[in-house]
Amino acid sequence: MHYKRFLIEPSPNYAAKIFRCPEMIDDFNFTLHWHRDYEFIYVKKGPLKVQKIDSQIVLNDGEVYFMNSEEIHSYVDVTDSLQFVVVNISPKILKPYFENPDEIPTFEIKKGDACDKIAHSLKVLYECENLNDRLEILRIKAILNNISYNLIKHYKNPDISFVKGSDSDDFDCAKSALNYMEENYASDISLTEIANYVGMTPAHFSKYFKDKNEMTFLKYLRRIRLDHAIKDLRDSEISVKDAALKNGFPNVNSLILTCKEIYGRTPLEMKQFVRT
Repeated sequence: MHYKRFLIEPSPNYAAKIFRCPEMIDDFNFTLHWHRDYEFIYVKKGPLKVQKIDSQIVLNDGEVYFMNSEEIHSYVDVTDSLQFVVVNISPKILKPYFENPDEIPTFEIKKGDACDKIAHSLKVLYECENLNDRLEILRIKAILNNISYNLIKHYKNPDISFVKGSDSDDFDCAKSALNYMEENYASDISLTEIANYVGMTPAHFSKYFKDKNEMTFLKYLRRIRLDHAIKDLRDSEISVKDAALKNGFPNVNSLILTCKEIYGRTPLEMKQFVRT
């Protein structure tokens, strides 16, 4: 069984990604995949089929489903007649509210008042007329904060497994490579170094990494470095040059070009663009 890791690119307006179908059906991932973000699903008009490795969940009108970071899943038989919204929220948003910021917390949503509040928030998101309208952005940020609040307050589960549905060596190898990059992004990581770490030849690892992540090793590494550089710029008075060198970029021009390529803005513009 084949599955890939997707890197969810958040909206420049808020620290989440919202897919509303059928409006954004062409942007949707239909293959088995996994990602670091938490995923919320609200179905206005179903049934929507969510495929896991070992099961299929059918969501009907008004139902909500939640997936923890790195759960493997896909969506089956999605057509224009379905109406639903998928919200991806980065673990980075929730980590400051837990004792150990180096761990990604896991959750288990059960039926009750808090679940109903999350469902209502997701329904309101679906009904928002324009996700990028300047006034609606304020409303959407408040909705996302409300979802995060209810998730943290009511559903933390220390006993749930970190990744559901796979003990595959192939999956573990991909996860090990990504974790190594997350921990060492500020260093000069070479293709040979990380290939040796996961026990592959550089040529094999290069092909393997692109197949699993749909981007090259170097492009993914630049994405990690960019996210950390932007965070440093927003959280401190560090210069763009120092943010570049601190986070593994060879020079300031490399950081600027990467930022404009991915976000369409310079690092200083991203620093001023407030996100939740």
